Amino acid sequence: MRKITNNAKLGKISMLLNLFILVSFIISMVLIMKFDEVNVKLVANGPEYENGVEKIREVEKPRRQALAELEHYEVKLDTLKSKASISGAKISKEQEEEISRTINNIKEKKDNLTKIDSVIHIEQMFFEPIQKVYLDLEKGTNDAKGSFLFMIWSTIGLVVLKIVFFGIWNMNNLNNLRVTSVWMKKSTAPYWAILGWFIPIYNFFKPYSVFAEIWDETDYILKDKGIVPKETKEENNEFYIGLWWGLLLLTMVLMSWIINATFFGQEAMYYKLSHSGVAVTAIISWALFLILETILIRRFNKMNQILFANQSKL
Repeated sequence: MRKITNNAKLGKISMLLNLFILVSFIISMVLIMKFDEVNVKLVANGPEYENGVEKIREVEKPRRQALAELEHYEVKLDTLKSKASISGAKISKEQEEEISRTINNIKEKKDNLTKIDSVIHIEQMFFEPIQKVYLDLEKGTNDAKGSFLFMIWSTIGLVVLKIVFFGIWNMNNLNNLRVTSVWMKKSTAPYWAILGWFIPIYNFFKPYSVFAEIWDETDYILKDKGIVPKETKEENNEFYIGLWWGLLLLTMVLMSWIINATFFGQEAMYYKLSHSGVAVTAIISWALFLILETILIRRFNKMNQILFANQSKL
């Protein structure tokens, strides 16, 4: 007969990873608030910067036209001089007049281009301080966003690692139940303890159902075999497991959406919601989930250790 394994170490690793996740997530929220501080100023300066860009474009339009006209007359002058040079004959009065008119036109276009460049230069002088402020804010925003993304991806990496250890812990607990009870061999396959976290749609309910099943069956076996008294006070474990899963869904789905819309969008949420309030709510939500999960892991570890110590009675 296979022996029951003591899986407490895997549970303790999951609890330790929860601590790292919480610390990492808090740092992420601090960084996103630093990003928000600069990003709010960037958004506020956006209209002034866009207006400045539009003005520069408007004053540059006549320059393109004036430059094209100047080039046209310069090419024409080169052509007239080239024809006169190739023919070798004395330049006629008409040709002289045409060359003279072209030279005058070139001078006129150059004067016009100089005036346009002066207007552009003046406009650029007014625009440069606006542009500098905006570009500095844009750089600060991108730097802050980069720091936040690095930290949040590190947090996600820790979450994935915790899921793997938590899944292996549950898988081993399911294997224990298969050793203790014949009927458990027809229950949930142990691999679902890990796979259920990573399959879309399934991951909205499967990890919860696996954990709830493990808890209920372990509690039943301990009482049925007389290892713990059947009159043991009910601790509302089903409620806490349901609350644990509800907090996870709230944190992963709702808060991810709200954080994205609040800090990275420019729609209603960006202006109406308190950004610091959203960050604090996200931290509290994560903290409650991780603390509750840690409590549940610790409680189940005690059940697992009792089962391990009394496997001779099974």
